[in-house]
Amino acid sequence: MAGGTTDARRHLEPAGASGLPEGRQLAVTWGVPDRFGGMTSALLHRSRAFVRLAGREVDVVTFDPRPDIAAVRDRLLATGQLIPGLRLRNLYEELREASWSEARAVEHPLGPPDAHADDRHVTVASDGAELRLAVRDGQRVLLEHVRADGSVAVRDERLRELGPPRLITAFDEAGVPVRQWTSAWDCYGDWLDGLIGAERAYAITDSKTAARFMARRPRPNLVSLHLVHNSHLVGAERPWGVLRPSRRSVFMHLERFDGVVFLTERQRADAAALVSDPGNLAVVPNGIDPPAGRSVPDADRDAASGVVLARLTTRKRVDHAIEVVRRCRAAGVPATLVVFGEGPDAAALEQQVAAAGLDGVVSFAGHRSDAADAFARASWTLLTSTFEGSPLVLAEAMARGCLPVAYDIPYGPADLITDGVDGFLVPDGGPGAAAEAVARLIATPSAERERMREAARATATRHDDRRIVVEWGRVQRDAAARHDRPAPPLEGSLDRLRLRFLRGRLRVSASLAGLPRGAEVVFTLRRRGRGPLVRGRRPARDGRIVWLLDERASRFVGGRHPLTCIVEAEYGGSRVHLETVTVHPDPRSLPRRTQQRVLQRFARR
Repeated sequence: MAGGTTDARRHLEPAGASGLPEGRQLAVTWGVPDRFGGMTSALLHRSRAFVRLAGREVDVVTFDPRPDIAAVRDRLLATGQLIPGLRLRNLYEELREASWSEARAVEHPLGPPDAHADDRHVTVASDGAELRLAVRDGQRVLLEHVRADGSVAVRDERLRELGPPRLITAFDEAGVPVRQWTSAWDCYGDWLDGLIGAERAYAITDSKTAARFMARRPRPNLVSLHLVHNSHLVGAERPWGVLRPSRRSVFMHLERFDGVVFLTERQRADAAALVSDPGNLAVVPNGIDPPAGRSVPDADRDAASGVVLARLTTRKRVDHAIEVVRRCRAAGVPATLVVFGEGPDAAALEQQVAAAGLDGVVSFAGHRSDAADAFARASWTLLTSTFEGSPLVLAEAMARGCLPVAYDIPYGPADLITDGVDGFLVPDGGPGAAAEAVARLIATPSAERERMREAARATATRHDDRRIVVEWGRVQRDAAARHDRPAPPLEGSLDRLRLRFLRGRLRVSASLAGLPRGAEVVFTLRRRGRGPLVRGRRPARDGRIVWLLDERASRFVGGRHPLTCIVEAEYGGSRVHLETVTVHPDPRSLPRRTQQRVLQRFARR
C-alpha cells in the first residue's frame, strides 16, 4: 500500500461513542497542491479529527497525475498535516507500484509513441518517477507515467484518430499491457473498487471536480457524500441566482449522492430553493481544534493591530483590507495590518501598499503553517472575500479572541457573527463601512472589547471538533439508511403542463397519471439552455401538481422567452423522467384570459 501502514492508536484520544459508523472512511479530492487553500486544509483537518477522536483511519483519495506524490506526502507529514492513521493515496502512484498478478485482454492497439507531438515536457519526481507529456496544437495528446527504473507504467492517449478517442493502458514492469480503459472515469472506478474492496465504506467528496465522477459511479457498498465548500451561485444574488458552471452538472442531480452537506444553513436553504431538496441535504460546519490554554486578554493586545489570513487572489479581495487600513490612517486611527498568505496578486498588493504610503504599516508575512497563532495576539481580523462557503478562518480567529470585521457575503459570516456582539458585519464590498467598524473597535473601551472577545470564543465552540465529528456520524448514518433503501419500480406519464402568470407570479400546473401514492414530482425550468433557473418538488397526491413561484423567482425566470420544462418523478430512491417540453408562459391576466375565451366562443358561433 502506498504510504505504508501505521499505528493510528498513538494519535487517538479516547472518545467513547464518537458517532461515526463502522466502515472505511475516504476523503475524496482531485489532488493536494503545494500551497493549498481552505478546502484542502478543512479536508485534512476533518480527517485528522476522525482519526484522533473517532479512532477511524482515513484515506485521502486523489487522482492528480503529478509524479511526486511521495514528496507531497513527506511534506504533509513534516508539517503535521498527515498523522498516523491518515494516509494519502493516489491513483497513478499506485498504478506505478501495482503488482499485476492477472492480465486482462487488451482490446485496442496502441497509437504511435510520438503521437505527432510538436512539444514535449518531462516532470521528474524526487524518487525518480516521471511524467512525460506530449502536446499538439496546444492540447495534450499523450501522458506517460514512468517508473523510477524507466519502464512505462501507464500510457494515456488522447485525441486518437483510430478507435476510441481516449485510451488509457497500464503495463507491468516487463512492458506487457495488463489493463485498458477507454475513459478516465472507468480507470478511476476500477482503482476505487480495488481500494474499497467488499467492506462498507463512506466517501466524503470535497472537490467539485471529483464530485462529477463520484456522482455517476454508485457502488453497492459505498455510501457517497458531497461536501460543498464554496458558494454555488454566481454573484451575491440569492437564492434565485445563477448556478456556477463548475457546479451545474452536480447540482442538477444532487439525488445521485446519498448525502449532500453544506457548511451553513443559509446555503442549504438557498440550494433547496433553487434546485429543490431531494431529502438528502444536511449541514455540518467546518471544525476547529480549540487552542489550548487561556486566551490572551485584551489588555495584553495592541488594539490597533490586525491580521489577515488569505490566499492573495482576486476572490479574497485583500486589496480591500489594505484600503481599510489606508482609510483608518487617513482618519487618524493608528491601524496596522499583517497579511499571511501567498498567491498571484502578491506583487500588485505590495505595489498598492507602497503607493498608499503604508510601508511599515501593512506588512506581508508569506505562507506560514502556524499563521493561525497570530490571531492569539492580534486585536481584529478582516474578511473581504467575494464569496465563501464557511470561512474556517473566522472560527479560528474567534476561538483565539480575535474579533472579525467581515463583509456580509454568501456564505458564512452572517451564520457565525452576531453584529456588535462577537464581531462586526458590514455591507459586501464596502471598505468604508469596514474602516468605520475597525475604527470603532479600536476606540471601544478595553472592558467592552474583552466582553466581545469572550462572546467570540463562546461562538467558536460551535465548531469544536468533538461536536463536528458527532454531527458527521449522524449525517453518515442517515446517508447509509438512504443508500440501503430498496428502490421500487416507478412508472408514470405527464398528461398536461401549463405555465401562466398570476398577479406577477408564475404558476405552473401539471396533470400526471400512473404515479404511486407517496411519489414526488420534480420540476425544472431552463431558459435558452441555461439552468436550472428554478427547480421544485411536490408530492404527487391526486395527480395534479401546482407550483406558484414567489415574485423574485418569477422576475428571475421572466416571461419573454420560451422555457424548457423538465418533469421527473421520484419514489423510494428511484427517479424516472416523464417529459421535457418547451412552453411559452402565458403573460395574460386571469380577467384578460376569460374575456378572450368568451370572445373566441362568440366568434366560433
